Amino acid sequence: MMKSVQASVPAVTPEASFADALRQAIARRGLALNRIRTHLADRGLHVGVATLSTWQSGRRVPREDSLATVTALEELLEVPPGWLTVRIPPPRTEPDTQPYAVVDYAETLTRLLDRLRRDAHGRLRNVTVLEEVQVGAERNAQTRRVCQSVVAVQPVDRLIIAHQGEPGCDAERLALRALSGCRTGRIARSPEAGALLGELLLDRVLAVGETAVVRYEIDDRNGLPATDYQRFSEWGGTHYVLEVQFDRSALPVRVYEIRRGHTLGPNLVHRELMLTPDARVHVIEPSAAPGTVGIAWEWD
Repeated sequence: MMKSVQASVPAVTPEASFADALRQAIARRGLALNRIRTHLADRGLHVGVATLSTWQSGRRVPREDSLATVTALEELLEVPPGWLTVRIPPPRTEPDTQPYAVVDYAETLTRLLDRLRRDAHGRLRNVTVLEEVQVGAERNAQTRRVCQSVVAVQPVDRLIIAHQGEPGCDAERLALRALSGCRTGRIARSPEAGALLGELLLDRVLAVGETAVVRYEIDDRNGLPATDYQRFSEWGGTHYVLEVQFDRSALPVRVYEIRRGHTLGPNLVHRELMLTPDARVHVIEPSAAPGTVGIAWEWD
């Protein structure tokens, strides 16, 4: 059973390093490193005392493949979700690394981003994403509804949302609509890629470590048949739940979970799923890796 988060957290500044925050959180809980290692092992997460020691001393920082361990540490040390994760320095990359590199239409999204606000990209990290895609009687993906919690890694006042319709779609018939926790800002579209990039403006500027919950939806009025839905993540670490609701009058013959490192890459996971009696199917990823998680289906 998950423990409830205490009302107070260690007294560190938003700019404190991962090592400082971890050290203070461990001291507050009064846990020895070997006890922390045992608790993590009980959850199937194996990390040595030496590694924990280098993390709290600052000699090393967790890598992307350790995000699940850091998430478990946040729960064990009774600090808010994302409180440690946001303090992990980003991996060193070349200065010209392209945004949205995990999707095949990255260049298009980057051009759209330049029409909105390039400096807003990468200032937030997802903590949880709950997403529902509705597939209609004409086999088309009509609506995508999302509840998304985010944490700021730099001061920020907006969330950038990307969406691509089915091949051949009219981008003008794609619509982004804020539902709660935000309001719809500017939207840029690419007719060639059938894609949009839109702003969801937050209620206030978030400082580093602060969180927000937003709800929004994307409507696709093109009516084109769909055979899959994939959500991409550039940074990983997100607790992600995807559910697809099919119309009872148009059910697929087979449904699969798919995971890829890139939208055009090979399937790293290709697992058959079963529809529920009410024509739903879902996947859950506690800590998604960079790349895509999605659901694909066959009609005939």
